[in-house]
Order: sequence, then C-alpha cells, then structure tokens
Amino acid sequence: MQAQRKTQPYEYFDFTFDGASEVPMDTEYTLPDYCADIQKILKCSVTPELSSYHVSEDMLRCEGTCDVRILYLDPKGDTLRCCDFTKEFTANIAIKSVEEKSVAYVKASVEHMTCRAVSARRVDLHVALSLRALTVVQKQCQITYGMEGEGVERRERMASATQAVNAMSHQFYIEDRLPLKNGKPPIGTLLRKEVHCRSTGCKVSQGQIAVTGRVEISFLYQPAEGGDPERMSSSVDFEQVIACDGAQETCLCDLRVEAGESSLSPREDDVGEYTSVDVRVGVFLTAFLYQTCQISYLDDAYSIRAPLELRYEETPLLDVQEIHSEVLKKKGTLSVEEIQKVVDLWCEQDSVRSRCEKGKLFYRVKFTVCLLYQNVQGRLLYMERPFEYETATEQEGELPQKSDTVFLTDLWEYRIADKNSIEISVETWVSSLLYNRGSIRFLSAVSSDDSAPGFPHTPQLLVYYASAGENLWDIAKNHRALLSDLREQNELYEDVLPDARPLILCRR
Repeated sequence: MQAQRKTQPYEYFDFTFDGASEVPMDTEYTLPDYCADIQKILKCSVTPELSSYHVSEDMLRCEGTCDVRILYLDPKGDTLRCCDFTKEFTANIAIKSVEEKSVAYVKASVEHMTCRAVSARRVDLHVALSLRALTVVQKQCQITYGMEGEGVERRERMASATQAVNAMSHQFYIEDRLPLKNGKPPIGTLLRKEVHCRSTGCKVSQGQIAVTGRVEISFLYQPAEGGDPERMSSSVDFEQVIACDGAQETCLCDLRVEAGESSLSPREDDVGEYTSVDVRVGVFLTAFLYQTCQISYLDDAYSIRAPLELRYEETPLLDVQEIHSEVLKKKGTLSVEEIQKVVDLWCEQDSVRSRCEKGKLFYRVKFTVCLLYQNVQGRLLYMERPFEYETATEQEGELPQKSDTVFLTDLWEYRIADKNSIEISVETWVSSLLYNRGSIRFLSAVSSDDSAPGFPHTPQLLVYYASAGENLWDIAKNHRALLSDLREQNELYEDVLPDARPLILCRR
C-alpha cells in the first residue's frame, strides 16, 4: 500500500556562497615626470571599485579597479601633492555548483595595506582586498501537508515561515555635472575623492520594485592658482523602477545598494577654467524579496492495522521578522598639535557586526577618522585614529536569533574645540535583516507491504497509567489506538498530559 501525498510548494533561497575572499594586490609605482619628488608620504588611500560581477556555473567572477591616491609633501615640505593611478583586479570565487540561475551581492573593501616610498620617485604598495560575497539560488520543495489512506493516523504541524519570492541584481550608471559652490576657485588637481551611495526609499508593487537613493560625492582639490586645498561635496539623487516577477505590495524587500566604479573629471568652462566636475558612478542594486506564510506539514504517521514504512525529507526554513534600519551616532575627540585649520576630515575602513541576544540587537561599530590639517606654524600634518564602540537596541515582538547588516559610516560634523583638540560627530547608517533560520523534517512517503501480515485484529479495552508530561500522540501510536478515540474517551483537549492519571485505551 502506498499512501497518496498532498503537497504544497515552498520556495527558499539556497546559499551557494556566504563569506569573504581575499585578493592580494602588490605593485610598484614610479612617479610621472610632472610630479614633484616625495619628501614624506602623509596618506595613501586605496579604494576598490567593482566594475562588474557575475556567476558562471561554479564560479563568481569579479572585476574592478583600485583607485590609488598618495598624498605627500614636496621636497620643500610646505606644499601638498598627490600622485594617483588605478590598478585593475580580478577574482574568481569558487561557489557551490547549481543548475539554477544565481544572484550575487558583492562588497569590496581594504583588509590590509602598507605603503612606503622606496625613493623620492618610487612607491611600494602592498594591499589585501576583501570581497564580501553572497550568492543564492531560488529553489522549491514540495512539503507534505496531507495523506490519503485508510487506517492511517497522521500528525500535522504548523510553522511560521517566510517564503522566497524572487532575487534580482541590477546595475546602472549615474552621470551628472557638479559646479563648484560658493565662489570656490577653479580646480587645478584632484587630491582625494570619496563616493558613497545608499537607498532612501523602496516601494514594492505588482511586478516591480521602485528604488530611490542618493549618491554622496566629496573631493579635495588643489586650486589652479595655488593656495590652500579646497573641499567640495554634493549629492545626486536617483530613481530606478525594476521589473521583478512575483513582486507585490505585501512583500518584504531586503535591498542592498553599493557604489561601483566611479570617475570625477574636472570640466573646462568657456574661459578655460575648470569650474565643474563631470561625475560618472556605477551603482549595484541587489534585492531579496520575501513573503510571510504558514507551513502545514506532516511529521509522523502510524497505522492501527499494519506496520508502515516511513520516509522523510528535510528542508531549510527561514522566518524573517523585519528589516530594521536606524542611524547610530558617535561623538569623539581628536588630539592634535596646535591646529589652525582643518584641510580635510573623513572616515574610512568602517565595519559593523551585529548580533541578537537577550531581546536586544547589538551593533559593534569600527571606523577610522582621518585628519589632514595645518598647525599654527603653517605646516601640513596628518593623523588618524580608530574608533570602536558597541550599542544596543531593544527588540519587540517575536525575538529573532540572527541578523545580517549592511552599513555606511560618514562624518556628520566637527568643530575645533581648542588648539589641541577637535570634537567630531560620526553617523553610521545600518539596515539589518532580522530572522530565524531552521529546518523542518516531514514525511515524504508512507507505504506498507501488502503481502506482509497485519497486526492481530483483537478489539481490546486497556487501562494505561500515564505520567505527567507524556504526549498523547506517542501513547496512541505505541498502543495502535486512534488518537481521536483517546481524546474523546478521556476528555483530553491538550497534546500533553498536565498530570499523571489512568487512561482508557480502546483498540477497535
């Protein structure tokens, strides 16, 4: 006898890779003829920018460039100079091979770096890049929720879950022209650039996702006619409407936005001065859509007539609680040497680790504050200081077990408190997917051997002395009784006995 299954589909994301891969990048760079000799390196900035990534069979292939900018003092020691160049990188990350189409999310950062001037004209650079990658495929499992067959008792369970709807990755470019503000002098040389982007809104509707966001751009430049370096910052808003099968208003969207390869090019005006900058920024959008659901499944069965052969399957189960977003604020103080003027101030090497524990969502935030300043003697100096702190947010409702966080740290404001200290305020934007992850084991097949002898059919009335905490299903199964008879004959409504007592068991 083969019992006929009744099944329902459950869609889930199977993680083919979730981790980080290190990419070494070692190079020697000789300054071009138009660059002054190096007296002292103040700061070396390496910014990895992804140009593309895609999954092919069992490999995640990433391509990008590193924007390298070395700020240094010229031989006289009183003028800030910059030499910049790009270095391409590629990475092939082995992932689990699957036949389905994979969707990837990748974030590049610098794990470790050393930079030194081996001569006045040559720089030796050793960099370890980190590519944080997540690749998923959408799979479907048929879960047994019912079974037809005479004389077969079935145990049904319920589980709250979140079903995968769709995952998609989208890349586009933003191009704009940014004029210099507030009568700033024309651009001579770009010294440093910084590009970040984040979403400001996400609306899911029938068959599409509408994303709004902002690209934040800042740079430091040397004016064409000399003088002190100038800072410039601006932003460009964007909006994208992306087709997405299965999307609807009730979906939960885990959206991740990352800036890719970018370029800032000073543009000449009608009188031959560089008074604006042409900006081109690649943006990667990755979205994971979920839908809450209730899963009904059978996890056990028995027959009162004959032995059964039970076969089981197991499937992962994800229960997304919410997507929690907030801004974490941190104040700090930088100790400096008789400061007269801030030339540039920024944050880099940020990281956020999150965890759920004791009803709270904990964030451990790390970042480095970089300061380029001028002291009272007019000398250019550089310093940096790492910061680390932990903060917690109370959680309400059902408590999640895990969190997955994307983040962005930026300097909010600063002020010179006195000649030897600067007070800073830094903001870290975080967006956390809060979820529980587990699995369920369900019956995939129930059968019996028709030629094998069944249980002896002898109607009996038994008295069983049950202990407190015993499960009614186990009692009925062990004595080959109908669970409905056990409940009715003993007026039991719970699944577990609250106290010890004798039970009447009727075998039909």
